[in-house]
Amino acid sequence: MSLIQRNVVLASGSPYRKQLLEDAGVAFRVVVSHVDEDLHPHDEPHAYVRSLASRKAMAVVPSCPDALVIAADTICTWRGRIINKPADEADARRMIAEACDARLQRVITGVCVVDSRDMTTLSFAECSIVEMKPASAEQIDAYVRSGEPMGKCGALAIESSGSFVARYEGSYANIMGLPVERLLPVLLKLDA
Repeated sequence: MSLIQRNVVLASGSPYRKQLLEDAGVAFRVVVSHVDEDLHPHDEPHAYVRSLASRKAMAVVPSCPDALVIAADTICTWRGRIINKPADEADARRMIAEACDARLQRVITGVCVVDSRDMTTLSFAECSIVEMKPASAEQIDAYVRSGEPMGKCGALAIESSGSFVARYEGSYANIMGLPVERLLPVLLKLDA
């Protein structure tokens, strides 16, 4: 039996978001949004992820009547810059080297939940802090060759033993892409 009684739709193809939602005991189906995720590097990070999560949710809502639609977007920031996913292996190497040099980065996830019945919309942004370890060029090359950093914001795969994460503060689930600790109360409120 699902924790949430209403139909729930996850507007994301992320295997990590799917796993986090399953582990939280929520039954759902996936409808991937095909929203343009072009980066606007001058946007304030929290506003940027909330806006993109909202655009993703609203793109899926018309095809999901009587459902709670969840969408999310995750970015990393360091030294005041928004960092998205690496374009290729060279970009991943650059991102990892910069992150290890910067030492601290923020992982920010914007979440938007829309009740397609009446268009009630609740959104939030969650931030976690990640401290990186120093890494040699050889270590970074080996990590990139593993494929793990590809498709992840800031090329950060915290679940990997080779990710150069020294420690983190805040939500681990947020760093994985879906802060379920904050999401579940929102779903329960809309499910009432």
